[in-house]
Amino acid sequence: MINSIVKRHDRLNPFTEAQINVIRAATKLFLQNGYTKTTFKMIEQDSGVKVGNITYYFHSKEELLKVLIEELMDFHATMLEDMHQTDGDNLFAYAMEITAQIALCENNQSAWDLYFSAYNLPQTYEVIKAWATEKNYTLFCDRLPDWNEHDFKNIEEVASGIELAALKSVCDRNFTLDKKISLFLDSLLMLYRVSEDERKKVIEKVLALDYAKTGQELFEKFIKRLDGNKESNE
Repeated sequence: MINSIVKRHDRLNPFTEAQINVIRAATKLFLQNGYTKTTFKMIEQDSGVKVGNITYYFHSKEELLKVLIEELMDFHATMLEDMHQTDGDNLFAYAMEITAQIALCENNQSAWDLYFSAYNLPQTYEVIKAWATEKNYTLFCDRLPDWNEHDFKNIEEVASGIELAALKSVCDRNFTLDKKISLFLDSLLMLYRVSEDERKKVIEKVLALDYAKTGQELFEKFIKRLDGNKESNE
């Protein structure tokens, strides 16, 4: 696992063998147990690298999570491109990407812990906001020709807070997953001046799909992507 991370960093700042072992162990444990329950001692036991050496390479557990989140955001970008190529609709791609994340986190505790931790920690939160700002500029710039990159950055400060609220909120029989997705999508789309009629249509389109299955399948696809070419970097 993590071959795709290693290959991406080889083009920028290659990891040492010890760093690769640490990242591989941390990534596996984060995905299996969640970020919160994973300790440096567990990473030491799985990687064979002493805690003192781990903290020399990565000063905090958050730095290890940041490596994984950077890869996850890159995967989200690929997912959006695939959705847009399939459907040709920027609004649908935007709504479906968010819906898949909400549904996945509602049904997969380890995935929820991964995303929730990333939104709550400063380094990883900045990675998410920077990625989302660029993504939303690409998706909505034609709709909002009077906006510049700073406008999109400012709006993302609000949008990311709404997404964090979605992770914090818990569904029950009165606040169903359909209702949760509908309310949060409507709020996010309003930030980008999407009309009420368009918001209604794209939300109905998303809710008509098996979005829970899509979310889980995409998460499994991300894990397979981490494996990459299993003959390399093992």
